[in-house]
Amino acid sequence: MKSAQTDQILILLRQSAHEFFYFCRKAFIAMMELPLPHLLAICLAIAIALMILPLALSIFITFMIFKLIVILLAINLKKNQKQARQLHEES
Repeated sequence: MKSAQTDQILILLRQSAHEFFYFCRKAFIAMMELPLPHLLAICLAIAIALMILPLALSIFITFMIFKLIVILLAINLKKNQKQARQLHEES
């Protein structure tokens, strides 16, 4: 005997699959109606977007790591200078 939740999940999955295939058919029909130069331009735009977004993200992460290293070095230098002054004052 199936529970009500299992039935609801199966109904939801069937509806989702139906909607997905409906949108795939619509997209296929729209692509077939496009002239080839427009289709080429769209494919190039998607390829550039897929190439540029990870590149921009990786550059951003690299600069954030570099900034963190510089900040940590600056803090360490200030701490060392402070300790050197204290040692110099004690002697």
